[in-house]
Amino acid sequence: KCRDLFEIIESRDCRKATIIISQIPVSGWYQLFGDSTYADACLSRMTSKAYRLEFPGRDRRITNSN
Repeated sequence: KCRDLFEIIESRDCRKATIIISQIPVSGWYQLFGDSTYADACLSRMTSKAYRLEFPGRDRRITNSN
């Protein structure tokens, strides 16, 4: 799985925009990879030119469902 993600990120790096959405903060991503080589490669490519939008606060879906 790590290699698949790396290949996607690598193929798009400096060529096309990529949107990544996560409920896990960037600081927790490294542990998800399991392979430090792919983690370093992916994270450096994903974060070097990134625009990050963080929306703090409680989950709006829970509020809207009541």
